[in-house]
Amino acid sequence: MTGPWQSEGEWLKTALHLHSIESDGTASPTDLVGAYSLAGFDVVAITEHWKVTKEPSTASTLVIQGAELAVDPMAEGRYSEILAIGIEEIPEDPGGDKRFWEPIDNYLFKTFPDYTTAAACINDQGGVAFMCHPYWSGHTPDILYAAEGLAGIELFNAGAERDNGRGDSSYLWDLALERGMPLSGIATDDTHYPEVDIGAGWTMVRAAERTQAAVVEALRSGEFYASAGPSLLHVERDGGHVEVSCSPCFSVQVHTNWERGWYVRADDRNQQSAIEGEAELGSRALETTEDGSITRAEFDMSDPGITYYRIVLTDAAGQKAWSNLI
Repeated sequence: MTGPWQSEGEWLKTALHLHSIESDGTASPTDLVGAYSLAGFDVVAITEHWKVTKEPSTASTLVIQGAELAVDPMAEGRYSEILAIGIEEIPEDPGGDKRFWEPIDNYLFKTFPDYTTAAACINDQGGVAFMCHPYWSGHTPDILYAAEGLAGIELFNAGAERDNGRGDSSYLWDLALERGMPLSGIATDDTHYPEVDIGAGWTMVRAAERTQAAVVEALRSGEFYASAGPSLLHVERDGGHVEVSCSPCFSVQVHTNWERGWYVRADDRNQQSAIEGEAELGSRALETTEDGSITRAEFDMSDPGITYYRIVLTDAAGQKAWSNLI
């Protein structure tokens, strides 16, 4: 099957959720882009709350336009937000309940009536929509199921993970995938304080060229993977056979439907015999480092109940990387 590893283009380290002093961040847009450039990012999207900030690109970092918008709360006190990547403008009146509208910091908080309406507005402009931090927002699965027009979800939000441990929304993602919703997952810093926020979560995008249009199209089609540390160097699937190459990791997992899945761990006592060809295992390490970390693994899976596959890496520090559907 195809994926970003089989596509033409270049890998771009991308930050998709950034706030400056234009909304509720602490750095100017110029300083924010400069900090990400120094951190080695190829692409950043400045996503102010209810503002489209137009900041020029630098010699090393492409700046694309975006915003963080919101919908009427799904429960009392619950923020329900959506990332709009690649848009030009936001509506003066998005149609939400004005009882929830209020000035916050340097912006006027507004709402759409629901996620489907918000996503339609974003898609109509040629942009791409991702539900923000669903675990942090306290969303139930039904809220995600009802949202039409999304390209995916903010699978990992590093700011939420650091603040209260609710940054990883994998559970909701898996429930949606089991229902056949072809959603992708991005990872972000959700930067407000660049001195501590930069580089804890990012999205590796395989884009045909270094332009806003190409990055948005890659995001729309799922040509990327998300990471909080490890590198997912190559994934190839042929039916039930999957082979993965990665930076040194403690474990490589294939996530599938409920009660199914495969893994290889660095502390698995069967690992060395599997490498030497002495073990009959459905999952095995093919290459490891001197300390046993896994850099290449394969999986042979035969189960008629499987409807989707995705890869999860975990490194020695416990940081993860996530593929989209393979």
